[in-house]
Amino acid sequence: MLKDKFNLPHQKRVVLDRLGSLIIGFGFEDDLASDLGFDSGEELETFRCNGFRSKEPEAAGDDDDERKECETDEEEKLLRESEVRICRREVSEIPKSISSSASLFSRLDHADKAAELEFELSQKVINLEALQRISSSGLPDGLRATTWKLLLGYLPADRDLWDGELVNNRQKYAALKEELLLDPSEFSRRNDTTMASNKQEREGNVDGLLMRQEVSHGDHPLSLGKASFWHQYFQDEEMADQIDRDLQRTHPDMRFFSGDSSFGKKNRKAMRNILLLFAKLNPAIRYVQGMNEVLAPLYYVFSTDLDAQNASNAEADSFSCFVRLLSDSVDHFCQQLDNSSVGILSTLSRLAELLKANDEELWRHLELSTKVKPQFYAFRWITLLLTQEFDFHEIMRIWDSLLSNSLGIQEMLLRVCCAMLLCVRRELLKGDFPANLKLLQHYPHIAIEYLLQVAQELRPLSNTHEIVVSSDLVPQFNSSCVQMEQNLLHGTLYATIFEAVALQHAPTTTGCLPKFLTKAKMAPKGKFLKGCSWIKRVSLCHPKELVEDVEESVAIGTGMPQVYATIDLEKARVGRTRIITNEPDNPCWNESFRIYCAHNAADVIFTIKDDNPIGASLIGRAYLPVPKLLYGGEVDRWVDICDDHRQPLGGGAKIHVKLQFLDIAREYNWSQGIGSPDFRGVPYTFFSQKQRCRVTLYQDSHVLDNFIPRIPLANGRYYEPQRCWEDIFDAITNARHLIYITGWSVSTEITLIRDPRRQKPGGDVTLGELLKRKAREGVRVLMLVWDDRTSVSLSLLKRDGLMATHDEETAKYFHGTGVHCVLCPRNPDDGRSIVQGLETSSMFTHHQKIVVVDCEMPDELSSQQRRIVSFIGGIDLCDGRYDTQDHSLFRTLDTAHRNDFHQPNFPNSSIKKGGPREPWHDIHCRLEGPIAWDVLYSFEQRWRKQAGKDLLPLLKDLSNIITPTSPVTIPEDREKWNVQLFRSIDGGAAAGFPDTPEGAAEAGLVSGKDNIIDRSIQDAYINAIRRAKDFIYIENQYFLGSSFGWKAEGIKVEDIGALHLIPKELSLKIVSKIEAGQRFTVYVVVPMWPEGVPESASVQAILDWQRRTMEMMYSDIAQALRKRGLAVSPKEYLTFFCLANREVKKSGEYTPTEKPDPDSDYSRAQQARRFMIYVHSKMMIVDDEYIIVGSANINQRSMDGARDSEIAMGAFQPHYLATRQPACGQIHGFRMALWYEHLSMSDDLFLQPQSVDCIRKVNTIADKNWELYSGEKLERDLAGHLLSYPIGVTKDGLVTQLPGMEFFPDTKARILGAKSEFLPPILTT
Repeated sequence: MLKDKFNLPHQKRVVLDRLGSLIIGFGFEDDLASDLGFDSGEELETFRCNGFRSKEPEAAGDDDDERKECETDEEEKLLRESEVRICRREVSEIPKSISSSASLFSRLDHADKAAELEFELSQKVINLEALQRISSSGLPDGLRATTWKLLLGYLPADRDLWDGELVNNRQKYAALKEELLLDPSEFSRRNDTTMASNKQEREGNVDGLLMRQEVSHGDHPLSLGKASFWHQYFQDEEMADQIDRDLQRTHPDMRFFSGDSSFGKKNRKAMRNILLLFAKLNPAIRYVQGMNEVLAPLYYVFSTDLDAQNASNAEADSFSCFVRLLSDSVDHFCQQLDNSSVGILSTLSRLAELLKANDEELWRHLELSTKVKPQFYAFRWITLLLTQEFDFHEIMRIWDSLLSNSLGIQEMLLRVCCAMLLCVRRELLKGDFPANLKLLQHYPHIAIEYLLQVAQELRPLSNTHEIVVSSDLVPQFNSSCVQMEQNLLHGTLYATIFEAVALQHAPTTTGCLPKFLTKAKMAPKGKFLKGCSWIKRVSLCHPKELVEDVEESVAIGTGMPQVYATIDLEKARVGRTRIITNEPDNPCWNESFRIYCAHNAADVIFTIKDDNPIGASLIGRAYLPVPKLLYGGEVDRWVDICDDHRQPLGGGAKIHVKLQFLDIAREYNWSQGIGSPDFRGVPYTFFSQKQRCRVTLYQDSHVLDNFIPRIPLANGRYYEPQRCWEDIFDAITNARHLIYITGWSVSTEITLIRDPRRQKPGGDVTLGELLKRKAREGVRVLMLVWDDRTSVSLSLLKRDGLMATHDEETAKYFHGTGVHCVLCPRNPDDGRSIVQGLETSSMFTHHQKIVVVDCEMPDELSSQQRRIVSFIGGIDLCDGRYDTQDHSLFRTLDTAHRNDFHQPNFPNSSIKKGGPREPWHDIHCRLEGPIAWDVLYSFEQRWRKQAGKDLLPLLKDLSNIITPTSPVTIPEDREKWNVQLFRSIDGGAAAGFPDTPEGAAEAGLVSGKDNIIDRSIQDAYINAIRRAKDFIYIENQYFLGSSFGWKAEGIKVEDIGALHLIPKELSLKIVSKIEAGQRFTVYVVVPMWPEGVPESASVQAILDWQRRTMEMMYSDIAQALRKRGLAVSPKEYLTFFCLANREVKKSGEYTPTEKPDPDSDYSRAQQARRFMIYVHSKMMIVDDEYIIVGSANINQRSMDGARDSEIAMGAFQPHYLATRQPACGQIHGFRMALWYEHLSMSDDLFLQPQSVDCIRKVNTIADKNWELYSGEKLERDLAGHLLSYPIGVTKDGLVTQLPGMEFFPDTKARILGAKSEFLPPILTT
């Protein structure tokens, strides 16, 4: 351990303003150096491990012996090259046990990694973000030296500056050596020569008697004066002797550092110079044993550089980088700073807290049970940067991650140290104090890639990345000041609301009615009920006005105040606490929030309210300026609670909060993709990711034979499309024990098998009859169908096409049969207010689409054992959903769609009046393995909450028949999937949710105002977008959101409430790539308009929200392009498309018996023989390696969690990741099949969707298709279905209408939409 460490004065801080100067600078401060007692060469307690033999080599010889071994420079050079090759081979020869374990992880091939790295290093300006990304997965030996110099900041990013910077630093180092490492006799000789020369010049160069040497009384070998060179020299020699002894023990198994060869001696001498020079330049630190171990990797890497000139200057380069490396941790060596925020004890404490945050059980065992404190084992880990815990090749691999981590070396070091504990967790929990101390001081062999993966995925501390900044450097703000400039918060905000004090509540009034009730109160007797019906109309059309009206009054007969707090980023609400009733004046919440943010904000606002039965009353707001968070440090303080004028409330009301912001650039997975087969999925969710599953992806409900050409995949395989409704028919038909179905709509009269070329026995039976037959066979058939209450109360909106289901007909059809069909309204959570409850039940839906069945075991058709198989996605089992990739408008009206004509966009449409029908494009999936059981459990949660009937069979009673959750693939199966289930749902629709915020957090849920919510679908989208490296492809029925970023043109942004982050995350991802000089492309496919009469108020309102969303995104991109000076269209980075079809008339088509009304949209579309293909998909593909499929739209209804209930899955194939090369697994094949469906062609450019050539080609095809679709005449069928969405985008990002294209073809519906004056945003967002 460090004993009697140097007492560094408090006023002396660590700075790094010039080469070699950590504390004092180039000069000495002799008084400081001598007055502070410090023993150089102090010894750290050392342990050897991992196969390095600890031995004492013989002492090195002097320089004369060294010169005898190599008589010529050429011989010395040849010897050096030989030794370097030997040493490289020593490091590269990894033990088989290690290399075999490392092969378990996906690592870049050496040649591919080197090529990628060489490309980055060849750029004129190095992209440090890309360099960090590459380095984090390990560096090739030949390029490590240059990369480390860049990561340490020794080399600038601009390559043109390299030569000058290197020459300058190397010359400075040479000057420092000459000045500080020269022995006094040589100094005296040179000084005497100079003095004699000067005197001769003064005397005219006259020869004469030799001058007597002038020696000062204080400057001779026996001098004890502090200023004497000789006195200082002897002191330094003692330290140099200690350094020499330590260098003899540095990696004695490596000939590079040990032995008596001239090569080993030269290396030790160079390292001795570095350490001695460092000590002399920094007398407050000097030399501490162990620094030699930290220097060794640097000097080895730089000495073995393939560039001979760089290798010859390894000493100078190593010194500079050694100084930079230690600048991050030098305070750990200063005893006076041990108890400070930058001292070693503080760092060890952070390690303990990090362990506690990630594994509290292990923390308790070490800290409390066995008393194994971090000081006993982690002191050496941290101070020596793990150089004595692993083999040398492992050290360099770990350092690749340490140096490349955007959070900083120390932060990553703590993560690795914590991961080291977690990786031996089992042994530690079994051990007592001696056993655990021995284990940690002699750390066992471990797969390094696994260790680093665990480190990367650790949950960060709430006080992580604390930066100590002088208060005079941080801007100070007054909470009552005017609005400040907004700053972008893009990343994760960790917030805790502890408590509030001295809240002042207005006296409770019991007889004061809000204004909205005065109409009912003053109504004549007998008309009071009509007044109450008016209340409902107000709540549906103007809910915010209703709540604000209530807030003006206190409450109706309320007693004890019910206080809660919210967190807002400007006008976007991002968090809400529980309600406190027992402490109204001093409520204590102690609630923590993990908030994804992508907001521009000047303040983080904490609003304190008093909850009422109908609304809430404002108490006050507290403001914390965003600039205080931008440094990354923790902000823990009491903040004044203010009134509407931002003046503090009387009585000293304050709220205690703690916040810390982690910028997106510091998140380890930012733009890294999946990265590793061991990626653990989206964190902090209810359902964890499941491994070794099987996923089948479906495009549309049916796929015709020979639909697509052969799409090549990896391993010589080809993509094979599957058929959704055929597989669902087979699954239901073959079920023996259970069939569970949930749906927004379920139609009993549809048939699932309609392809005459693929008929099945019993395929002509309707879905209703099939389910009743299975119930008669003894199968438990349970159905949860959304109860559409708006079919009565919002009949006008129903005619507009917002809500149109068959719920009542379906329930009536199954009444009295063995099929248990329950109509489920979207009931609110118990914590909702009256108004919120009314909104939820009247406006929101159950939108999940699930089929769960028991199925035969794979390849064991004769076995009695069964398993669970689930289907989820966007396809409801109802009318209008059956379609193929042809998406015919007229040609299937007398075949597949004879009894299934669906056209809700035209009033009074029917098959009697003819087409066009509404074609349907959708995406679904089948899940097998452990993930299928998660879908089953989700259904059971909903049934127990909503059905009111205990009809669920106990699966434990069927455990001898239905195999419990288990993988369906073997570990070696290259086609296996890792899958995670996500939901949008709250406690009002699912049983078993925790009751407290603490329980919610543990279960991966979020809480707010006594409402527990699963919002993991939005989290999944955010995480996938943030991981994305190259491109994103989206198909979705809606695309609107991030309203906090919309322009306030004709709206109050805070009234919209479409707060989910997905659109903003997409635009910020593109912006980040533009700023980095990289390509990134986002493709978005949406319907031409939302299903319904296109001129209706609801459809026009949604189109208006969509236009505002697009404009926000394009504005972000246009601004980034301007900053980079790029004169390109924003549509080369982000493009929106829609799908449509147009058919020429063919003989033999169905002939209608009636005609549409003249001059109607219906009539015009029929005459033009065109119509949109309705995009009902809910899917996102990222880099062809990750896919999300489900029922959730990209709008607030689906992403909120407390509105529409939704379900989705996120999946990837571990063997097909976009690492060494583009991903070529099933996800890639699925995207290529979708593109073939939409474009009716294949092209090699489609293999690189991120490229500018690809997006330009797709845009060109889509533009041409739009021209053909919207033109007056059509000579042949539309070749492809993909159309450019009909909008213009200016260079400033404004969304405009195309020339002459205000309305959609055949309609009077505005393409850009129009704001509704009476529909509430909560309904249409």
